[in-house]
Amino acid sequence: MTIRAFLCSVIMLIASISAWDDALATTPFPSKQKSLGVSIEFEASHPVYVGDGATLDFRVSDAVTNQPIRALRPESAVRLNNGERNLNLCGANMKTKSRRYGSHTPVQFNSYIVALNSLEGTLSVMNPGRTSRMLIKKIELGGSGNDIALAWLGRYIYVTVEPNELVVVDGVHMEPVRRLEVGTHPHHLAIQPDGKYVWVAHDGDASVSVIDTDIHKIVATVPVGRGHHDFAMTDDSRYVAVTNQEDHTVTLISVRDLAPVGTVAVGRRPHGVGYSSLSRSFYVANEGDGTLTVINVARPSVHKTISVGKGVRVVRFEKGGRWGYALNREENTATIVDATTDTAVETFPTGIAPDDIVFEYDWAFIRNAGSADVTIVSLRHQGLLQNFPVGHFPPNHVDIPQDHSSLVSFGDGHQVLVPNPADGAVYQMMAGGVVGASRVFETKGRGPTRAVVYWRGLREGSPGLYRRVRTFDQPGRHEIGFYVSSPQVATCFELTVLPALPP
Repeated sequence: MTIRAFLCSVIMLIASISAWDDALATTPFPSKQKSLGVSIEFEASHPVYVGDGATLDFRVSDAVTNQPIRALRPESAVRLNNGERNLNLCGANMKTKSRRYGSHTPVQFNSYIVALNSLEGTLSVMNPGRTSRMLIKKIELGGSGNDIALAWLGRYIYVTVEPNELVVVDGVHMEPVRRLEVGTHPHHLAIQPDGKYVWVAHDGDASVSVIDTDIHKIVATVPVGRGHHDFAMTDDSRYVAVTNQEDHTVTLISVRDLAPVGTVAVGRRPHGVGYSSLSRSFYVANEGDGTLTVINVARPSVHKTISVGKGVRVVRFEKGGRWGYALNREENTATIVDATTDTAVETFPTGIAPDDIVFEYDWAFIRNAGSADVTIVSLRHQGLLQNFPVGHFPPNHVDIPQDHSSLVSFGDGHQVLVPNPADGAVYQMMAGGVVGASRVFETKGRGPTRAVVYWRGLREGSPGLYRRVRTFDQPGRHEIGFYVSSPQVATCFELTVLPALPP
């Protein structure tokens, strides 16, 4: 027997004796419980040590039929409690905590905000569930960062770092786990809807890298045109469109073959590109001549050209795919395009140099790079829009990569995050009922340009199986709370965490 194995045996024996002594005085929580017709069974990887990633599984099923209950968004909370065991009290505390934070609690106390500080090459990890000391840690990247990406409910965060690296960060431990050498000046990142590949655009050479998210290795380097690149992808993850700014072209790539299927000549200096699921077409924003080039996926050629205004660099479509918004940085306007007719139907004013847009609930949020505000537009009521202040200085007050400002969805369908590189902060805004930022998260870093929201809550891995992975920083008996709002079930289980093993 090795020394490490012997020490493990001793620690487990001590923990077992301690747990047995506790059991003499109080009754442990059962690992399977039923409430309101719902059966919840809890199990964890065993044994669990301080500092290790522990897998927590909840199997949720119908208490009568034993059929798994799918598509829930349950929450879990963890509390150290070496004192009295009280199942009802633990469940009540879980409900109280949820109600205290309101309807958006799941995102608030089960997420981390990870902001990219481009000017100093760090990531700031912040906990929005805290009222003080929100900054958890800062991660050194080893170079200035350009872009950051995270798949929905993904574990790994991807960051492009100058001069030629992609850094992979494990969200569970918030530590870099892989550094990949890619092309020159890697900038924009895109993750396919199915999560299989991460795409990296090299602004310094005529290629893009493709990274397999399962093994975190480069599986292809695909030749494209020259200049700055941006991505758009079809909803079924079959095709990728890449803009080539200096060549005035767009390259269409087959994801199955990881090879180009055609190169299409578009307008002057194509910058951004969007995709409409309704028309099944790519829309290319040509900054040099103020047009959108429409490319149908079925036949990679120019279908139509739409005039939208000088300085157009960004085009995005709302969820339904009918209405696209083209942002014109020179004219300080946004033009709405109807994908059913491929025509421009309305142009309205924004702030100065509109540069990014996201859609939440019934609203469009437009980030302005030249003014310290966000333009919020109603998707249901034509003409209803207003500029709301975000910070004290506009994003272009400082020199940021590609002069891009950004927004990101918080993940609950109602809120967005607005990084402000000039203020060193990330602002949170809610769709509809505010006249400014509702919360401010200080990054303690220089030039935060982009951010992602890392979900620490439960993910459905298979029908009825909800899982999370987390680390524990204290040994002892922990209460693991489980909560789902419909039907409203709140209950608790217990888990004993052992002291960290010696190195």
